[in-house]
Amino acid sequence: MSGKQHRQQVRGSAAAPPRLKKRAEFLAVARGVFRPMPCVVVQMRKRADDGPARVGFTTTKRIGKAVVRNRARRRLREVVRLLAAQPGTLRNGHDYVFIARDETATCDFSTLMQQVRNALDKLNAGKGHAARPRKRR
Repeated sequence: MSGKQHRQQVRGSAAAPPRLKKRAEFLAVARGVFRPMPCVVVQMRKRADDGPARVGFTTTKRIGKAVVRNRARRRLREVVRLLAAQPGTLRNGHDYVFIARDETATCDFSTLMQQVRNALDKLNAGKGHAARPRKRR
């Protein structure tokens, strides 16, 4: 069994949502609304189409070295994959960006999952903060 087949078998049937890949997509989401939590910040933006929800993950060097950043990103990806399987957490036609904080790599996994769920619930209910205007480069 190859490594890819093993990962698919371990992950089960819950597929991860499509990913944001381009910088312009991340910048567009940054102009939307956001919800900060102690372990993570979640940004959301409504798109013009009704396609499936797309997600992106951001970790900065301020969090720590590569090992810490990668661990934080892996944990966020797993939380989002598990929550995406639940109906109503990620809305179609929306983009989400999950920004890791210092505590993302070390906090309890259930705490991280609860904070992401709470942030998504509040954003989907329209209780997000408007993004601050950014200077153009």
